[in-house]
Amino acid sequence: MPVLPTRHYPRPDYWNIYGHSFFMTTVGTLNQTGRMDAIFRQMMDVEFTNWANRAVTGAQLMVQGRSQGGYTRVFQEVAKSTRTGPYAGADGAAVICYGINDMGFQGVATQQRTAFKSALRSIISRHRASAVYENNYNLGSGAGQTLYGAGFTETTGTQDFTSGTSIHRATSTTNATITWKLPTDYQGEPVVLCFVGAAGVFGGSVTFSGTAGVTGTLSTSNIMASANHCPVIKRVTGLTSANASQTIIATVTAVDASGAVEYDCWWLEALGAPPVVVCNIPRCTTAGYASYPTWSGSQATADADVANFNSDIYSVAAEFDSMVQVADLDSAINKTTALFASDGIHPNEIGAAKCADALYDAVNNLRPTTEMDTAQLNSPAPKMGGQARPRRSNQWYTTPYRAFGANITAVAGTMYAIPMVITQPTERWIQLSVEAIASITGTAIRWGIYDDVGWTGYPQDLVVEATSAGAFTITSGTGVKVSPASGTGSLNQPLDPGLYWLTCKFTTIGVSHTFRSVAGPSDYMPNLSTTGAGGSTLYSGWSITGQGTTAFPGTFPTGAVLTDPSLMIGIKVF
Repeated sequence: MPVLPTRHYPRPDYWNIYGHSFFMTTVGTLNQTGRMDAIFRQMMDVEFTNWANRAVTGAQLMVQGRSQGGYTRVFQEVAKSTRTGPYAGADGAAVICYGINDMGFQGVATQQRTAFKSALRSIISRHRASAVYENNYNLGSGAGQTLYGAGFTETTGTQDFTSGTSIHRATSTTNATITWKLPTDYQGEPVVLCFVGAAGVFGGSVTFSGTAGVTGTLSTSNIMASANHCPVIKRVTGLTSANASQTIIATVTAVDASGAVEYDCWWLEALGAPPVVVCNIPRCTTAGYASYPTWSGSQATADADVANFNSDIYSVAAEFDSMVQVADLDSAINKTTALFASDGIHPNEIGAAKCADALYDAVNNLRPTTEMDTAQLNSPAPKMGGQARPRRSNQWYTTPYRAFGANITAVAGTMYAIPMVITQPTERWIQLSVEAIASITGTAIRWGIYDDVGWTGYPQDLVVEATSAGAFTITSGTGVKVSPASGTGSLNQPLDPGLYWLTCKFTTIGVSHTFRSVAGPSDYMPNLSTTGAGGSTLYSGWSITGQGTTAFPGTFPTGAVLTDPSLMIGIKVF
């Protein structure tokens, strides 16, 4: 019997989820309430308003594009403070769950394993960040400055694979240096320098030096086998407050033919870093492995591949302190057919409960690295209050509105988005609608749903486009036009509680085709003018012109304007 009882640590109360369909689908479970995240949330007694589920069905960690759910999702959606000291963590705890889709679609060779480890290392570190400095932040002067030699130039429009919207790149070794000056209030936090890894031989190498005593090299060449990028970080530990105001210098020593060394950003981790739980990969059944193109051999070979990736997950987690723990989902399910759905990949309700136990065990293994247990386990996070909005099965709904507005004349390339909030964990949307006022043929639309996990008040990442296979043609005659109940253009989307945006874009237009609109105010839109004036200024949604006729972008375009009235878009609840 121990002399003293085991120390009790406070439980994290705000969680971010990054990963694939184990956390964002209903394959294998009746609805969302049976998934492992829902069961784990109940075990931890965490309200859904303290739960930011950023998982994406089919997500691969190594695949770029924020809406794809991989590393870019973490880079773009983790808080980006540029605060001065004290450098505290933010955004609460995180669960990270990737791997099976990366293996099944990207491959299992050494190159893929190296890229997976690089991306995993990067997102664990990024979630622990206390201050993030984009490549164009604070150039030229001041603490935390970044200085470039003449060989580096800025390239914009990189948000699909970087932290911000630009990078600095060098195409030769001539004058190709980056100098980072540590903040004057630096206390020894891990320093992380993030470069962009290339597909094939299109990268290069850098060597580190400077007054802070940082040495070593980093290669960005041949990280990926396919046309994707992947983050490659230099994580510097072991510095102290004595290194404040000192420098770290990167010098480009080699550039591949037709390649470039590309630099993204840098950040400081928190000394008292927030919790991170990384899930390992459960071995699949025969049916599960058969769903992926990578595996065509024996079960034993596929199982060995999973074991190799799981070994990589443990090795990356071991690079960090005790606030990073691995949840052993593989042992929890133990390749037991009865714990899988029929697809042999996703756990059913019983399997999900066992996985939730593994998550809970990992939380119990978290050990604060500072004397401030509560501050480390419950770092500042955007907790929110909730309001229930019940919806009846087989009924239609749209955004909150005051009245019907003036009819909207369709214009090709114009995109509308109106807010819809889900508060019930079993809600599923199965059809979309618009209402034609004029009986004109020749009009086609695209429609779908964007998320807003962070409740920013603006559409964020594409959840689903019902018309991804092609625009929906409005039939002749007036009245409600409904998306197909099945087949091409249909919608069958289970969604977690949160804020979403019903979105519609006009592609081709019949002559003077008009549609029903709704007028604000909406509970989820600004209700004064942009100058603060009141009166009749009411908004019901966002609109943006010039968006062409092609499929929806993965991230909602910037530059939309407040709109009233907005196109009425309806959804039908299952």
